Amino acid sequence: MAIKGLKKCVCVLAAAFLLALWIPQLSLAVLAAGDIPDQYGKVAESGNYELYLYEPTMSIILKNKATGKVLLSTLAEEDDNGANNKTWTAYMQSGVVLSAIKNANDTYQVDLVSNQNTIEYNYDKSGFSAEIYWPEYEFGLTVNVSLEGDALVVEVPEDSIVENGANSYIGTVSLFPMLGYSYLDRREGYMFIPDGNGALIYLDDKDGRYASGYSQMIYGADAGFTESTTETLLWGRYRTVNSSEKVLAPVFGMAHTDDGLGYLAVVEEGEKRASIEAQPNGVMVDYNRCYAKFLVRRTYIQPLNNSNSGTMTSVEADRTHGNLRVRYILLSGQDAGYSGMAVAYRNYLLDNGLIQPQDNGYKTRVDFLGTEREEFLISTRAVVMTDVDQIREIYEELQAAGVESLLTVYKGWQKGGMYHIPVSQYKADGKIGGTGALTDLIRDAAGQGYDVYLYNDALRANPEESSTAFNIVKKVNKRRLDIDTKGYVYSTFNYLLPTRSDYNLDKFLKSYTSKGVSNLAVAGISNNLFSYSYGSNYYDRNFTAGTYESSIADISQQASLILEKPFAYLWNYTGAMLDMPLGTSDFMYEDEKVPFFSIVLKGVVPMYSEYVNFEANKQEFRLQMIEAGVYPSFYVTHEDSADLIYTNSADLYSTKYSTYRDTIIEYDEDFRQVAALTGDAMIVRHEMLTAGVNKVTYDNGVVFYINYNQDAVTVDGVTIDGLSYKAGE
Repeated sequence: MAIKGLKKCVCVLAAAFLLALWIPQLSLAVLAAGDIPDQYGKVAESGNYELYLYEPTMSIILKNKATGKVLLSTLAEEDDNGANNKTWTAYMQSGVVLSAIKNANDTYQVDLVSNQNTIEYNYDKSGFSAEIYWPEYEFGLTVNVSLEGDALVVEVPEDSIVENGANSYIGTVSLFPMLGYSYLDRREGYMFIPDGNGALIYLDDKDGRYASGYSQMIYGADAGFTESTTETLLWGRYRTVNSSEKVLAPVFGMAHTDDGLGYLAVVEEGEKRASIEAQPNGVMVDYNRCYAKFLVRRTYIQPLNNSNSGTMTSVEADRTHGNLRVRYILLSGQDAGYSGMAVAYRNYLLDNGLIQPQDNGYKTRVDFLGTEREEFLISTRAVVMTDVDQIREIYEELQAAGVESLLTVYKGWQKGGMYHIPVSQYKADGKIGGTGALTDLIRDAAGQGYDVYLYNDALRANPEESSTAFNIVKKVNKRRLDIDTKGYVYSTFNYLLPTRSDYNLDKFLKSYTSKGVSNLAVAGISNNLFSYSYGSNYYDRNFTAGTYESSIADISQQASLILEKPFAYLWNYTGAMLDMPLGTSDFMYEDEKVPFFSIVLKGVVPMYSEYVNFEANKQEFRLQMIEAGVYPSFYVTHEDSADLIYTNSADLYSTKYSTYRDTIIEYDEDFRQVAALTGDAMIVRHEMLTAGVNKVTYDNGVVFYINYNQDAVTVDGVTIDGLSYKAGE
């Protein structure tokens, strides 16, 4: 089928012959020889790649011109084992797969094989545009596919989505869900998923061990739809199981290491209502596949009255608005692996102005808790853990011990303590010394190289400490969004309206900067997104994100701003990333943890770990920080943490400064030496050399070997002691 030069082609698939539709089978042997089946026409070519299309099912093939290796979007003949039902076969043969909502039922699959459709193609030098319509559901959309250098860009324009039927809507859209797939263990390599700092799922035979794979919303679940759940707690108070890690950035990847071919996919638009799907073989079918699934419209449970005695399934009144767009950055050779993916993503962020290089000078992070509250008679009373004078004493002691610079986030500094939220005025609790004393501390410490940032949870409101009658979030079903904590003093928090968070932050910043200080650590809004209702209006996550980004961008122009575990759309505004995860959620199907996001950000934005003093295996955690280029963090109090047992901070079981003094000094000396070697250098390669031994290479030539084994190991002619690391060039 010669397509080159063709301007328009219309394909009409009638329902009468859909079940008998002949799908051209792709022979792996033919493809391995560098040949493309005749049914596929070449539609675009760049310096390194060629793009081929089979029109009836919008099936594409990407071919590396130098090696002849290919990435397929539908099944090859040798992989079609005939064991799948018609629904799954249609799914795996279609270039686009939708779910339909009809009469509030969202269980219908819509594709280009099993559903009657029309496709109108238009071509240009970079690729093609496919205008698709499904008359059964009376909806359609246009898919634009273009080859831009070493990237494949797939997009559904916002204005191309049409929904003409009554009670018939597009639910989700998956673009090329099988692109780069593999069958069982026929191929070597892995899928990269953005869980925690990063994880790999190998393309080996999983022997049907897993009933499900990775399926996580980018930027976390939408609390506006989901029911609030309480974490598993010991004796109803102590956390025993950590929540799964939120997806920090809209990326995923596929690596065929045997062919030296792969991609990093960046969900460029529509990402705030999309999920990353990575399903290993054995999950429904025997194929490894990863893709982005866009949420266009969803159903939800609507209570019929205030007592919740009855419910009904409702459909969002309006769909998501905005383009849906994925950029597949194509990688080959040594770059077709997780290190190459991370470097490609860093370059993408820098080239597009999505991150800005910050001061990467080394500082140990030592955070303090000021005051908490515990029940007392008919009210509460302050539990003072670290006042201003005690912080001064600690600083003097650390400075005398040679700690040249620190970064401190001061929590619970505000009048009323840690959970007197929201904070909209700069008023320090008198129990820690008051506003004047705190201001003096911030100024004096800065002159010594110790930067004090005030912590502000801009998301949550405490209904027992402040009025929440008009400014809190209600879910899409108009029920109040309550966050249950099972805390001793405060059991429930609410989310503030995004516009109210913006108002509070603006008001706080004015009162704060008027004192001549401006160091601010913002939490809550940095890593939460949700849909909500207010009055008769409905606002989706795009609106929430837009409001938060505008607020954060404005603050970054007025203050020295750092963010707690920020989502990627805010990375451009933070001077540091707080609480960078070093591990993952430990899902059963994950085969390897990798420091993907650390590779991306190292040398660009300084990263600080989660708190060392709460880690069970501190030696391993220390090595992980060295490996990832992440700086250590401590959360300490002057008083004993036993004083917190009847507060909402009861889970802070080991914080007394005197216990960690020597550890802080030791870590500062060690990591300062490491930072002297790396400077502003970036990681260019991370390798797993042998069991328990990893190698990290920087662009200034510095190399680190990290040995997680108990015994010494020799690799590359270098001997590394057990549970240790060695640096060299």
